[in-house]
Amino acid sequence: MARKLPSITSLQCFDEVARHLNMTYAGDALHLTQSAVSRQVKNLEEFIGRPLFYRHDNQLSLTPVGEQYALEVHKILKNLDAITQKISLNEVSKKAVELKVVTEPTFAIAWLMPRLTEFYIAYPDIEITLGTDYETVTRNTRKSDFAILWGSGDWPHYKAEPYRSDTYLAVSTPRYMKGRQPARTMRDVTQFNFIHQSSAISTTDEWLRKAGLTDKEISQMGGQNFEYFMYLLQAVKSHLGVSIFPEYLVKDSLASGELILACYETYVPDECFYMLYPEERQEDYAIRQFRKWLLTHKDDR
Repeated sequence: MARKLPSITSLQCFDEVARHLNMTYAGDALHLTQSAVSRQVKNLEEFIGRPLFYRHDNQLSLTPVGEQYALEVHKILKNLDAITQKISLNEVSKKAVELKVVTEPTFAIAWLMPRLTEFYIAYPDIEITLGTDYETVTRNTRKSDFAILWGSGDWPHYKAEPYRSDTYLAVSTPRYMKGRQPARTMRDVTQFNFIHQSSAISTTDEWLRKAGLTDKEISQMGGQNFEYFMYLLQAVKSHLGVSIFPEYLVKDSLASGELILACYETYVPDECFYMLYPEERQEDYAIRQFRKWLLTHKDDR
């Protein structure tokens, strides 16, 4: 059986009252009477089974539950409004410009995709088709209009514009590091169970080379190997040891305490993320708007 949900009207009334903390002002915003707004809010509280407002001497304030609920309801209504506007703009939708964007799988999942809703709201006339076959850019097969790739800027058939650098961090879990002190130098991470990234562009190999190890020494090290960041990260979160990640990928886990730093030193590589697009098309509407939007998030970590 489908779970019952509160009505949109009651959520809209609650959202406005939570913002204004005044039934009359909320009614004016919604073109409803004060009594109608009050009734909708009471209905919502009865539906939830908990008070959302404190009421004292004709003054309103949100309860702790009300504060939390207000944040989530506002986001839901905002997204619902944006999606409704987007699909109801029939003429715009028919004329939507498709932009084929290519990036690396981990960057797409961990960084780009959580931000794309904001882009869709700002530019409903641009449809992003997101791909992760970044070799199409290297092979210059022209299967993408725009790319965000990590490297040194050497893509001869595209305009390569430096976008954002990152910092490599050695991380592990509190459980694995219990009783162990973080390494003082980059080279000292070899004292831990070190988990290697086996891809062509390897953060672990780059870290170890910077620490002074030779390729032969790196190849002779023990430890598990995983090609993709997501597997590498899961191995670390399973308390198997220490590995090296770009900051954007582990920032939230470090903030929550799920992961901790396993080395006092960090490393900023020479490479960075680049925005790539055909130079002759840099004034195309979709490319120009997507580039402009990306630049507003350049310093996001």
